[in-house]
Amino acid sequence: MAQSIERRIRRTVLGAVLLALLVTVMSVLIANEKLEQAILALDIQAERDFLLELAEADKPLVWNTATLQAFYVPAALVGETEIPALFQRYPFPFAGEVEQGDTTLIVTASEAEGGRLYLAKDISIFEYQEAVFHRFLLALCVGMIALAGLLAHITGRRLAAPLTRLTRDIEGTLPAPAMPRVSEQSGDQELRAIACSFNRFLEELESYVRREKSLLGMASHELRTPLAVIGGALDVIEQRNALSPADARALSRIRRAADEMGANVEAILTLTRRAAAAPAWEPLDLGRLVAGVLADLAPTIGEAPRLSLQVDEPVCVRADPMLVRMLVRNLVHNALQHTTSRVQVRVDASWLEVIDEGSGLPRAYRDFLVGAGEAEDLANLPGLGLFIVTLIAERLGWPLSAPQTETGGTVLRLTFAPERAAA
Repeated sequence: MAQSIERRIRRTVLGAVLLALLVTVMSVLIANEKLEQAILALDIQAERDFLLELAEADKPLVWNTATLQAFYVPAALVGETEIPALFQRYPFPFAGEVEQGDTTLIVTASEAEGGRLYLAKDISIFEYQEAVFHRFLLALCVGMIALAGLLAHITGRRLAAPLTRLTRDIEGTLPAPAMPRVSEQSGDQELRAIACSFNRFLEELESYVRREKSLLGMASHELRTPLAVIGGALDVIEQRNALSPADARALSRIRRAADEMGANVEAILTLTRRAAAAPAWEPLDLGRLVAGVLADLAPTIGEAPRLSLQVDEPVCVRADPMLVRMLVRNLVHNALQHTTSRVQVRVDASWLEVIDEGSGLPRAYRDFLVGAGEAEDLANLPGLGLFIVTLIAERLGWPLSAPQTETGGTVLRLTFAPERAAA
């Protein structure tokens, strides 16, 4: 799962501060330990020098103070003089830190000038001061961690704020004939470059769409003339009444093909014209409109009744009547092309279905409806009907779906957007 840049900045800043804090604390602890050892070593050496100045060559020396216990025995009396109980438990020579109840001692037993010197230095005061220092250091670390968290939060928000604003501007750019540009007045060079690149992309995209619409419109206009010529020629031939039954059937197929192509051209022209114009929304009786479309299509499918309409209840929607009429016509006409059986149209309060008993919807079209395919795959299918249906449904804001059926065939459902389904 992708993480936000603000969170990554926070973690990076917090990690850097914690790492620096850890290195600092470890360095302070090591330096404090070394300093303590150096002070104690100097203190003990001073005590040794002082005691050796007091020692006599022919008798032992015992020295006891609040923080020091010392015993010196001349070399001639070693083995004959009893050593204090404190030092008897340790071997000779010896040097180390020992615990005696609540007291911490540094005990040393070593050779000295003219004899042996035993020292026991009370360093409890040093240990207490060290504990106090450690508690202070711990409290300081907790405060630094809290401050580091606050600093990471503020830094992450401030550094990510320009990028967050740019992201919101880009997300708010909705597809439209003239899309708003994002601001290029950023103090960060990289973000300004992103904004400029995005605006150039929008300009190129709008230019491409304008060229495609112009080409589509001009092509559709140019197709109107030969279609009109074909229709006029067919009328003249029919008026002569000199055709054999076979020629009449062929002529009928030509007329149906010309009418279908004319309807597609008209749909494309309507889409290109209304893309730039304000939508002509108005209340309309959907059941009556569908019935009219089916009545217009009935003469083109022969004498056998293949179309049926089921309207559960009167449905009034607010939409563009011409677009809805073209949408229903293309849906029904496509169903008629893919089956020789009956085609049923059902109108409900929130959806319209076209049901046929043909071979089923092409896989590329079904993948496109569920979001697994590309528009290019849909455009490469035979015929323009399905593609035009998709474009008109998008323009109306009526989601188009293809529910699975157990009996085969195809069910295409148009769902009326709740905010646009109104009386």
